[in-house]
Amino acid sequence: MSEGMLLEQLRADQDHCAAELIEVLYHCAAVSASADFRMLQAISLIHEEHEEDYLTTAAAAVGSGEADPQTISATAMLGRAGDDPRGRYGPNGLEKTIAEVGAALTVTPARARELIVAGSVMRNQLPFVGGMLAIGRIDLPRFLMVVKRSELVDQEKMGSLDTALVGEIENRAPMSMTRFLTMLDATIARTDAGATRKRREVVAKDRAITVRSDRHTPGQSRMSASLPAEHAAAVNAKLDAMAADVHDDDPRTKAQRRLDGFVALAGGHTVLECRCQDCLSGAPDTVDPFDTAESFEATPDVPSPTDGTVAQADTPDQSERAMASQSDVSDTSSAQPRDGAPRPTFHIVVNLSTLLGRDDDPAFLDGHGVIDAETVRNLLAEAHRSYVHTDHSDHSDTDDHRHKDKDKDDHWHNPAHARRARAERRYRPGRKLAELIRCGELCCTFPGCSNPVWRADLDHTTPHGKASGKTNRRNLKPLCRFHHRFKTFDPGWRDYQDEMGTVFFQSPDGHMYLGNAYTGRDLFTSLAPPDQPTDHPARQRIDQIRSRRAESVKRASKREIDRWNAENPPPF
Repeated sequence: MSEGMLLEQLRADQDHCAAELIEVLYHCAAVSASADFRMLQAISLIHEEHEEDYLTTAAAAVGSGEADPQTISATAMLGRAGDDPRGRYGPNGLEKTIAEVGAALTVTPARARELIVAGSVMRNQLPFVGGMLAIGRIDLPRFLMVVKRSELVDQEKMGSLDTALVGEIENRAPMSMTRFLTMLDATIARTDAGATRKRREVVAKDRAITVRSDRHTPGQSRMSASLPAEHAAAVNAKLDAMAADVHDDDPRTKAQRRLDGFVALAGGHTVLECRCQDCLSGAPDTVDPFDTAESFEATPDVPSPTDGTVAQADTPDQSERAMASQSDVSDTSSAQPRDGAPRPTFHIVVNLSTLLGRDDDPAFLDGHGVIDAETVRNLLAEAHRSYVHTDHSDHSDTDDHRHKDKDKDDHWHNPAHARRARAERRYRPGRKLAELIRCGELCCTFPGCSNPVWRADLDHTTPHGKASGKTNRRNLKPLCRFHHRFKTFDPGWRDYQDEMGTVFFQSPDGHMYLGNAYTGRDLFTSLAPPDQPTDHPARQRIDQIRSRRAESVKRASKREIDRWNAENPPPF
C-alpha cells in the first residue's frame, strides 16, 4: 500500500462512526493474518534456498565422486570423521535463515527459528490450517499454537489432523484462546492418542523453576516455573486458600497475600499469618471466623468455590494432605487454621466412562485446559466427586421418577414439576444446576474472554424477575465479574441465549458476536441438552404418521412386485 493511500484511509477513518470503525477492525485483522501467511511462506522459501545453497557448497567440497544427495546431505550436517561441518562448509541453511530473518524483522534468534518452523509446517504439513490463516479465520498467535502443540503428532497423522482442525475452524465462529486451545488439544487427542502420552512425558521431564534478580527494579527478584498443569493447579489452589484464610481487615491485597503464602510455604508453614490490627497487637479475634467463607456467597450468582462439579478435584489434593502432616507452623494465634477456612480446591470435568477406564477421553482442568486420562484418574483417586446428569432435571432438588396418572387420559405426570417451578423462581441456582452450567462451558462466555469458568458469576440472560427470567439451564451462563458488570450496567449491549446454550452478544451499534463457539458440551458430548423424550405426544404423533406412510409405500411396492411376478412367470 502506498503512503498516499494509507494517509487517505487514515483521514477517512476520522469521519467514520464507531459502528463503521468496527468494520475497519475486521478488515485490519484479516489483512494482518493474510500478511502473516505471506510472511511465513516467504520465510520458508528463504530457508529452502539457503539449504539448497548449503548442499551445493557441500557437494563442491565433497567432490563429484560422491554426488549422491543423501551422502552430500549427511556430510554437510555431520562432516567427515573429525571434521567440524561449520568450519568446513560455513553456517548451514537454517542458521543462515535465522540470522537473515532476525535482522529483517528485528527479532531474537529464538523467534526467528519459531517462524521458520511455522512456515515449513504451514506449507508442508498443515496447508489447510494455513489456509485459515491466509483468509483471516485465525491469527498468527493461534496458528503458532497449532504448530507448537502438534509437534509430537506422528508425521503420518498430520494430514488427518490438518483435515480435522480445518473442519472445526470452518464450522465455528472465532473463539477465545482458551476455547481454541481446548478444541486444538481435544482434536489432537482424538487424532493421535500417542501424542498425548508423549506430551505428558515431556512436561514431566521439562519441569523447572528459576529465580533471578529483576534488572529493572533494584531489590526485587522474579520467579518463573514450568510444571505439569495438575501440580500448578494444586499450588494455585493452596495459595488462594491461604490468601483467603485471613481476617477481612488484613491490609494486603490478594496478590500480596498469595506471594506471602508462597514464601510461608517455602519456610515450612502451611498457614498465612494475618496482619490485621487485632492479630498484630495480640488481641483476641474479634472477627467472626466464618466471615471469610461467607464472603464467597456475598455476591449474587457466585457459588462457593467449594462447590462440586462433575468429577471435580475438590481435592484436599497434595497441598491439603501436607497441611494435615505439617506441624511446623507459626506460634501466633492468627497462624492457626481457622474454622471455616476455604479448602484448597480446583475443578476437573471428566467423563465417568474415562474414570472407569472404558475410554481415554481427555478431561478439562479449569484454568489450565485439557489433561490426559491417566493423569486425571490419578488426581481423582481421592477427590470429592459430584456427578452431573442432564437427562432428567435442571435442579438438584427434583427427582426423576415419573408416575402414570390414570385420571388424566394416561398422560405422563411428574410430581417434581412443582419443586422445579419453585427452584426456577429462586434467584440463586441450586448446586447441581450451577455445576451443570459450568461443566458445559470452558470459560467466561463473553467473546474473546478466557477467565476460568469456576471463577465466573452465573448470569441470567433474561433478568431474574421478568416473565421468562427463570433460573434454569436455558437462561444462565457464566460471565466473569468484569463482563457481568459491564453487561448489567451498559444498556446498549444485549445478550441472547438459545435452547442449545449458544450465547450471542449484540453491541449498541448492532454488531453480533458469538461468545461460546466451542464449549464443554463439544468436549463432553454427554453434557449436551437432552433429546426430546421418545414418549412425548407430539413426537409419537409424527412418528405414527411417518410409520403409516412408510408402511403404505412398502405395501404398494410389494403389490407391484407380486403383479410383475404374476405377469412374468418363470422361465422369464
